[in-house]
Amino acid sequence: MKKITICEKEYPIDCNAFTRFQYKKVFGTGIFSDIKILNQFSDGQNDIRKKLEKENATEDEIQKAINEMMMDNLDDFIDVIEKITYILIYTANPEIESFENWLKEIKKIDLSASWIAEVTELAVNSFC
Repeated sequence: MKKITICEKEYPIDCNAFTRFQYKKVFGTGIFSDIKILNQFSDGQNDIRKKLEKENATEDEIQKAINEMMMDNLDDFIDVIEKITYILIYTANPEIESFENWLKEIKKIDLSASWIAEVTELAVNSFC
C-alpha cells in the first residue's frame, strides 16, 4: 500500500474495483470523467510547454503561460484532485471521516506537492 503526505500528515492510499464504485456513491459522478479532467489539464500544460520551447521561449515565459492556462481550469483541477485523493484514502481506510471534514484538515493545496502527482499516477495507472 502506498502512502502520501499532505500538510505533514501521512495517509495510506489504494485503488481497486471498489474505488470506482465508492467514488460514484460519494460524489455522484464517475471517476473516469474526472480522470479525463486531470489528463486534459496535464496535456494542456505539456502542449503549451512544447509549443513555447519550439519558439525558444525562456523558462519564465513558459511558466507564465502555463500558470495563465492553469488559472482557467484551476477550480476543476483542484476539485477533482481533492475528490480522487479522498477516495483513494477511503479505499485504504474506510474509517476516515467524511469528505467535508477531511477537507477542513487540509490547510493549503500546494500544486507542486509530490502527493498530487502520486495520486494522479495511481488513479490513472489503475483505471486507464
